[in-house]
Amino acid sequence: MSTITPARTESVDVPTLLAEFDASRQTPAAFARSRGLAPWRVYNALNRRKAIARRAAAAVNAARPALLPVRVVADAATTRTKSGLEIELAGGHRLRIGADFDAELLRRVLGALSRC
Repeated sequence: MSTITPARTESVDVPTLLAEFDASRQTPAAFARSRGLAPWRVYNALNRRKAIARRAAAAVNAARPALLPVRVVADAATTRTKSGLEIELAGGHRLRIGADFDAELLRRVLGALSRC
C-alpha cells in the first residue's frame, strides 16, 4: 500500500486519497490545496494509477489471440480447367496439368523448379 506524505507530517493512503479525489469532482490542483498537499503529489498518484491501468489492459490484450476475418474466394492464380488444373505463375507464365497427370512426375518437376 503506498502513501503520500503531505506538506504536513502525517501520511495519506493513496487509494483512499484517489477515491476521495474521484468523488470530489475538483481539479487535481484544487483537491491538493484542499488537503494541504502539493499538487504534484496528486498528479503523480493519478499518473501511477493510469500507468497501472494501461499495463493491465496491455496484459489482457497480449493474452487475447489475434483473430482475423477470413474470406475464401476463387483465386485467379489457380483455376480448374476441364482438363485438370491450371496455375498462373508470376510473370504471366501458366502451368497446365492434365486430369490424367502422373503425380510422381509432377513432384519431380516441381522439385526441379524449386531449385531454380
